[in-house]
This record gives sequence, C-alpha cells and structure tokens, in this order.
Amino acid sequence: MNWPEFGVLVGVAAGAYLIGSFPAAYLAGRLQSGTDVRTAGEGNVGARNVFHEVGKGWGVAVFAVDFGKGAAVALPLGDGPIGRLAVAVAFLILGHAFPIWLGFIGGKGLAAAGGFTAALMPWAVLLAGAAGLLVWLATHRFLPTVITVAVLTFVIAPFTGARWAIMAVALEGFVLTAVKRIIDEPRMRRIEAETGWNRATGGTR
Repeated sequence: MNWPEFGVLVGVAAGAYLIGSFPAAYLAGRLQSGTDVRTAGEGNVGARNVFHEVGKGWGVAVFAVDFGKGAAVALPLGDGPIGRLAVAVAFLILGHAFPIWLGFIGGKGLAAAGGFTAALMPWAVLLAGAAGLLVWLATHRFLPTVITVAVLTFVIAPFTGARWAIMAVALEGFVLTAVKRIIDEPRMRRIEAETGWNRATGGTR
C-alpha cells in the first residue's frame, strides 16, 4: 500500500466531509424564523425546502452556499489524481447528507454535486443551466428543471472537452444524491403527511 497517498486520501475525505456538512439550510431556517427544516415542509435540509418554507431569498442563498461547497472541494483537486476526486465527491455528499452537527439528518446534496460538477465541467454546466432556466421560467417546477440541467450537462460535456473519467466522477456525486433520496423516502413521507407538503407543486402554502 502507498501509505503517503493513503494519508492524502484520508485528509481529502475528512476535508470534503467537513465542508459538505456545513448546514446552510438548517442555519437559514433557524436564523430567519426559528424553523427546523428537518421537520418542516418536505423535511429536507436543502435549498428547495428553505425556498418554500423560509423565504425565496433564503432559498437562493442556501443554494449558492451549497453549490459553493461542491466547487470548493473540487477546485483544488481538479488537476490531481482521479482517485482523489472520487473520494472527495463521495465524502462531500456524505457530509451534506449525514452531518454530524444535525444528528446525521441532512439533505440530498444536489446543489453540492452541481457545484462540484461545475468546477470540473464549467461550460457544460453553464449551457445546461441556461436551458434549465428556460424550463424553470416555463414551469416554475423544481423537478423538471433539475432533470433538464443534470441530463444536458452530461450530454454536452463530451463536446466541451470533458474527460470521461471526470464525467464518471461527477456522475458519482449525482448517483449518491439519488441513493440518499431513497434512504430519506420513509421519513419524508411521514413529515409531508404532517405538514401538508404537496410534491406536485412544492410547498405547503
């Protein structure tokens, strides 16, 4: 075993987890209105729940912070070994999804995965984001907007010069967010039943 590289990977994992675990959505809810987003709305510690349950501006701010967390993890490692990136994105999402500060109840990590991907494939994300903005303006729906951006990012990426290995690592982040979504399903359904959250339109108001 390459012990020096192992030590680097441990450091990357610890740093990515700590950055990912910064609970922007929880802090926004508490600071603005005393809301605990773990039990409000859809029960998710993320930007969409804050957007609907705390305030639109706060939701945008949380998205920016979570997106920035992903970029902050990816940027220092973008030119390094692919294995470090793979470890980094895994622990970034783990930190966001299971933050030690919140009893390991966190969000899905979509914004963080998006920021990580944007740092590695900026042109693909920018072009896909423009298309996603059009979808949002037409529908004001979160799910079709996210699907549009995610799919188009990986369709466009090869045409912008992105390496397949980088695309695979970025995809790893989104796969982990999907796994977290599955894990959260029973808890979210219970909370949604209590709060009246509407999955079709988003929000309880």
